Amino acid sequence: MKQKLFTFFIVILLFLSQGANYSYSQHTVTLKSSLLSFTLTYPYDWHCESEHGLSKNIQAFLIPQTFLMDISPATIYVRVVPRTSLSPSLKKFIENDFQQVKKQRPNLQYGTDYTLTATDQKKAYIRTYFEEPQGLYDAIGYIPEKKAFVIIILQATSQKAYLRALPTFRNLIISYRLEIPQKKEPTSKPLQKKKAKPKKKKIKQKIPPKKKSQDIKC
Repeated sequence: MKQKLFTFFIVILLFLSQGANYSYSQHTVTLKSSLLSFTLTYPYDWHCESEHGLSKNIQAFLIPQTFLMDISPATIYVRVVPRTSLSPSLKKFIENDFQQVKKQRPNLQYGTDYTLTATDQKKAYIRTYFEEPQGLYDAIGYIPEKKAFVIIILQATSQKAYLRALPTFRNLIISYRLEIPQKKEPTSKPLQKKKAKPKKKKIKQKIPPKKKSQDIKC
């Protein structure tokens, strides 16, 4: 019953947030990894940390500005996981990710899933989870790129905090835009003027003077 009620709340909230716009103040952050860089947009009343105190594989985390990291009821994490030639498909990757988390959190239960379309027309695959009796709620967005999986995770310590943070999580994913590195155009060397070859001086041949014919006396 709780699961059905929770799913109902999520569907209603997503329906209402379809009309959400970006008329209020927004901040844009560029996140860079060794594999790719991308931009995200988040509301003014949230804080984004992308430089200090980050764990391994965490590109950034976001919290409401009214809270500190340790006591925030809702936190959004941004991760970049490299893809290799042995990497599974996105569907298999999501399932493996869930199983790994399940080992650490045995009471974690699957909620629902849906897709969102980002600004650059990329499809983001969303999965929601909840954990009882701890009262923890998660939403995870997966964006597949050629070299990596970009993962955006919302974690909340109560259903109330989760529902409040969900529109920010949703708009964050919609604002995702991959930065395409600009190709360096080959610099054309300036045309060098051909040095004019010095003209060869014509050497005038000296014609020896004609010998005067001598008169022979007998």
